[in-house]
Amino acid sequence: MKPGFEDQAAGLRRLLRRAPPQVVAVSAFGAGAMHWLAGQALTRAQGGRQVTVFDEMASCGNLADALGAAARFDLLQAVERHVSLEAARVEAGPGLSLYSSARLARALNGADRVLSERFAETCRALQRGCDLWLIHARADERRSLSPLASAAHRMVVVVDGSPRAITEAYALIKHLDGGPWPQIDLALANPRDQDEAEALLANLILVGHRQTSLALRRVKGLDACAAAAAAASDTTTDGVFLDRVLGLARRRQRTSMALAL
Repeated sequence: MKPGFEDQAAGLRRLLRRAPPQVVAVSAFGAGAMHWLAGQALTRAQGGRQVTVFDEMASCGNLADALGAAARFDLLQAVERHVSLEAARVEAGPGLSLYSSARLARALNGADRVLSERFAETCRALQRGCDLWLIHARADERRSLSPLASAAHRMVVVVDGSPRAITEAYALIKHLDGGPWPQIDLALANPRDQDEAEALLANLILVGHRQTSLALRRVKGLDACAAAAAAASDTTTDGVFLDRVLGLARRRQRTSMALAL
C-alpha cells in the first residue's frame, strides 16, 4: 500500500470498528519495568493501533513520567464533569492517549449511584474507536487492585529483576490468588544482571505454582496478553467489562458501609 493511503486506511478501520478495546491491567515493579511498559504502549501506538493508558500511580516515577507526559487533571474530574474529557487527556504520542487515574481508582471503591452512572458514560465514550486499554494498576495498602484494574480481561506483572521487585510482585500474586484471573502473565524488563534476574524470576514462578492456584505464564511482550484479552471482550461496547467494574464498586461500597456501622 502506498504511504499516503496507510493513514487513511487506519482511520477508516477505526471509524468502522465496532469491537470494544482489549483491556489489559499491568502492575510494574521497579524503574526498569515502568520504562518497559511505556515502551510497549508506544510500540503498539506506533504500529497503527489506538491505545489508551490509565495511570493509577500518582507519585513521581509513574508511567506518565516514563512516557515524558504530564497530566493537569485526573480522569475523576472529567467523570464528575468538573473538566471536559479532552482536558483530562494527554497525548503521549501519535495514537497514544494517557489519563491520570489515581483519584478515579480510589473513588471507584466507594462509588455511589451518580458517580457510577457518570463513570459508565465516560467509559463508553472512551471505548469508541480504541483498540487497546492499558491500565497501570497500583495496589493499595491492602494490596487490593481498583475495580477498574480488577475488571480487566488480562493481568500482567512486570518486574525489572531486582530482589525488591520480585518480593513485591510475589506479595501481589499471592493476594490475587482466588481473584478474577486464573492465569497471570509475567514479564522480565530491562534487568541489570540478566542471569540473576532470570534465576529470581524462575524461583518466583516455582514458588507461585506451589503456593497459589494460579497459572503463571512467562511472556516477552504484551502481544499475547492483548490477543487473549481480545478473545475475552464482548461486542460493540464491552458491557461485560463495564458491568464488572460497577459490580466491584458496589460490593466495595457495601463493605465500607458495613464496616462503618
